[in-house]
Amino acid sequence: MVSPKDLVLITGATGHVGSWTLVQLLREGYRVRAAVRSHAKAAAVLARPQIQALNPGHRLSFIIVPDITVPGAYDNAVEGATHIIHIASPLASGGNGVPLSQHDAHFIQPAVRGTISLLEAANLGGTVRRVVITSSFIALVPMDELTGRRKRDPSKPVSPNDRIPFAPGPYESEFAAYAASKVAALHHAEAWMERERPPFDVVHLHPGFVLGRNDTATTAGQAMQGTNSVVLALLLGKRFGPYAGATVHASDVARAHVSALDPTVLGNQSYILSQSARWNDAIAIAKREFPEAIKTKLLVTGGSVKTTPLPIDASLTEETFGFKFASYEDQVINVVEHFLELRLRKKTGVQMVSSSAPKKQRVVVNVSAIAC
Repeated sequence: MVSPKDLVLITGATGHVGSWTLVQLLREGYRVRAAVRSHAKAAAVLARPQIQALNPGHRLSFIIVPDITVPGAYDNAVEGATHIIHIASPLASGGNGVPLSQHDAHFIQPAVRGTISLLEAANLGGTVRRVVITSSFIALVPMDELTGRRKRDPSKPVSPNDRIPFAPGPYESEFAAYAASKVAALHHAEAWMERERPPFDVVHLHPGFVLGRNDTATTAGQAMQGTNSVVLALLLGKRFGPYAGATVHASDVARAHVSALDPTVLGNQSYILSQSARWNDAIAIAKREFPEAIKTKLLVTGGSVKTTPLPIDASLTEETFGFKFASYEDQVINVVEHFLELRLRKKTGVQMVSSSAPKKQRVVVNVSAIAC
């Protein structure tokens, strides 16, 4: 049960996962303080129809943290907070926008320093009972297995207790540097907890490729950013890959983040948020669910994304949080509906507010910013 004294500090609320999580927190009655980089970012969050529909009033406040890497970045932000959800982390652009020589400064250092700075601030603040950190599925799987260069033993599924060594750069791609940043942040956080023994515990969540409408996107072009772009680029005829067949609906990721605040959920533990999927199944789903878009060639069926199959053991997550993951079909439908909605809005000027939920709960190649 949510107490009126509970105050959740959230980072990364301006992003895809963060926006879903913020909405979930407000729906469940939490008071929330969002750490954002600027007043403009705060205004953008408040302007979202999904936030305005909840009329959060005094339950939603903001604090400006312009640089998460500086010492003491979060010291003021944690004041009076009982819980922290730490989502903010640098993302890969999907191309080669960050020079190889800057991978460490752009990915590794912000991920590690931001996480440790938050843990140190929580320890100094003295009121925090739990910290939930958004890690990643890719922090648990060697890069060779993610890319399919080495096949994983089917009898040894990826488990939440798996750990892999941190590999220092140089890195072959932004994605490899991003993956290394998640490994490094996890290692440093666990080492810090073991060394400092603070009065709070930590839950690490490891989502796969997060799919679901992105309410921070207001144009079809913006909808093509992030992990949703894998599905959309496929349905726009692009052929690329391989990508690991590990996906999760954004709504499930948000629910898990908020549920992880419950003290009955075991702390100092990792939980996988993912299930196996085949990327190209999106074509059959689109043909069945969006025949008119196929007919008018808003979507096409000639694309292909090679899937790297990976066995996954997410049973601990399902047992602990008490829900089954939304299907890959629900994930694809939610992504494509939003994309088509934005295309329609461009033509008609009509704006629709989504329930931001999987199909079963609804009332009604430039692959950029790849992250999981």
